[in-house]
Amino acid sequence: MATLVVILRIISLLAFAGPLSFLSAGRRAKLARRSRPSGGDRAPVVANVASFVLFFVSFFAYAGGLTGSTALMLASSGSILALAGAALVLRSRAELGAAWSLVPDADQQTGLVTTGPYRFVRHPIYLGLSILAVGQALAFGSGPALIIVLFACVPTFALRARAEEKLLACIFGDRYADYRRRTRMIIPFVL
Repeated sequence: MATLVVILRIISLLAFAGPLSFLSAGRRAKLARRSRPSGGDRAPVVANVASFVLFFVSFFAYAGGLTGSTALMLASSGSILALAGAALVLRSRAELGAAWSLVPDADQQTGLVTTGPYRFVRHPIYLGLSILAVGQALAFGSGPALIIVLFACVPTFALRARAEEKLLACIFGDRYADYRRRTRMIIPFVL
């Protein structure tokens, strides 16, 4: 049973590999085509990265000492959540295509994306990353990591979302205002 728990925890860690590969590939493509400075605020991005560094340190440092069926249940449910979150991130990132950027950035050329997961929420990547991080905290049985996700990572996603929305409202005007009225920010039908 302990071996299965370790395998499930590894699966939850590997779930981050897909989104990270898109991050680096997208960043290179964005830098290659950029001819103007970014329109967005970098402070929310820095805060978000710092919260994730703290998250990773905490779940490795405070991985629960649970064993047996409790550890297996947490590792199983956590791995499933991590994979679901990663799938949502990858699908959302693919839907954005050239419109994706690590730092808030938008222009008329890339357009306003309102298809795929963006039909339901304006920031599905942040939802996916939150689900992924909660899954990892559960898979490792780390209470401190779960607290950091809820009280550090998620609030920094809200900061990033607000910075992006401010920029998108300036670029797309009424079209973005209509989209904003139709869809929730991060959690479908709720928030």
